[in-house]
Amino acid sequence: MNVETPTRKYFYKTLFAAGIAALLFLGLYRQPYYPVSWFDEGLVMQGATNLVKHGQYAMLSVEGFRVLDQPLIANGPGIILPLSAVFTFFGIGLLQARILMAGYFVLAAILFFVITSRLYGNIAAVISMFILLAIPAEGFILYGRQALGNVPGLAYFFSGCWFFIKLGDGKMIRHAFASGLFFGLALVTKGQYWLLIPALGLVIAADWFYYKQFGLVNGSVLLGTIIACLGIWQLSQFVLVGAENYGQHLEVIRSSSRVTVFAFQLIRFPYSVWYLLQSGFLIFIVPGVLFAARQTHSRDGQGITRLFLVCLVVSWVIWFTVASVGWNRYAFEAYSIGAIFSGAGFLEMIKWIRKPANEFASKSQGFLKLCLVSFLAVILFLGSQNFYKQLQLVFFHRNNSPQLFADYLKTNIPANEVIESWEWEIDALAPEMTYHHPTNDWVDKKTAEIHFGDKTIDVYDPLAYKPGYLVDGPFSKSTGLYQAFLSDGCCVQVVSVGDYTLYQVIINDN
Repeated sequence: MNVETPTRKYFYKTLFAAGIAALLFLGLYRQPYYPVSWFDEGLVMQGATNLVKHGQYAMLSVEGFRVLDQPLIANGPGIILPLSAVFTFFGIGLLQARILMAGYFVLAAILFFVITSRLYGNIAAVISMFILLAIPAEGFILYGRQALGNVPGLAYFFSGCWFFIKLGDGKMIRHAFASGLFFGLALVTKGQYWLLIPALGLVIAADWFYYKQFGLVNGSVLLGTIIACLGIWQLSQFVLVGAENYGQHLEVIRSSSRVTVFAFQLIRFPYSVWYLLQSGFLIFIVPGVLFAARQTHSRDGQGITRLFLVCLVVSWVIWFTVASVGWNRYAFEAYSIGAIFSGAGFLEMIKWIRKPANEFASKSQGFLKLCLVSFLAVILFLGSQNFYKQLQLVFFHRNNSPQLFADYLKTNIPANEVIESWEWEIDALAPEMTYHHPTNDWVDKKTAEIHFGDKTIDVYDPLAYKPGYLVDGPFSKSTGLYQAFLSDGCCVQVVSVGDYTLYQVIINDN
């Protein structure tokens, strides 16, 4: 009988506390200078700032508020509202936002470990945690240090998973409701979690016909709660934009989705597949998912949980490669959820390697064992190398050019002077300045142009709101939005800080 002694309990508690301290360090060290703030983070910060300062769930440009602009749908209330609460009590700032993200980072990691440990034990959970932190390069550590919806959405999802497991244990309706509520929060935080609905529909049907674990009533409550969360969010949008604008609002979201979420562009398929291959999905995630798929026959709570997670990872990969625009961050959740199975998959390989060889097939088994040992060695080497590179970035990388550029604007440009800019992150660092930003449809046009080769015939007019200055930063440079305008001698360069260049406009058609 294995009895936990007080010494062993103390050791485990100390180890757990040390793990949390290490995660907090990974989330907070050198904040807010790594990673450098960027376009998407600026959008999230703007939405939360406007809610606190103006009571508007909107983006702000010189012409007024853009209520429920598409970026505030892509990163929804599950991140905007908590961020607004932090800004209300602790002031508006990038550091405050990233401290909140560190909390989500630690919470998601703890839930990941608890779920993995529940399914496969502590040793497998430790290995899986290493995989979660190590791969891909643009993964859990990177996104956990930014004010984006990815890691908060993952924390909500893992919370829902925990109550899903509890539902299999106790078959209580309150667990079905709690699971659906957290899954719903994940869905309204990051729209990609719509994949939960078909995956859970399949699992509920499988439970009805095969598993017999939580029953149709509990399954209906779970799925119904998710749909109710989505319905409440849609009703909120209807109220915010008004009945007369709701149809146009939906069309704008659909139009943007056709470029990013439901693009179905075959030209992107090879790039998406190549990203999964070169970033390690095939060797770090797939073996564990295949191992878990073999265990879904088990007619218990763990069997149906494995089925649910396997279905979600598989459907996420299919969506990423076939339907989406194929941005790297769109694969983040497939990696993070799939890593739950990685530790158990690798332990199963080690167990097979240690099995005595069958005397009638010793040569073939020996060769297979050699292959598996080599495979595990490659995984250990690549995982350690990738983790080390990420630690190096956390420890040593520092880029404060957005802060320095924002300070220059605040010091040298009158606050009422209109600045044309597509760098939303600068708004968060110099909120007292007056900006005009291109509308979100230009994001869609440039995305289609860069990723699909769809050249737009529209010409952007930077002079529409009579700016005195123009900022050409990382995002506008990468899209070339201002390139033709700047080549016409419209402006004179004032200063350059890092990737940001400030121009004074010397011609104005308006």
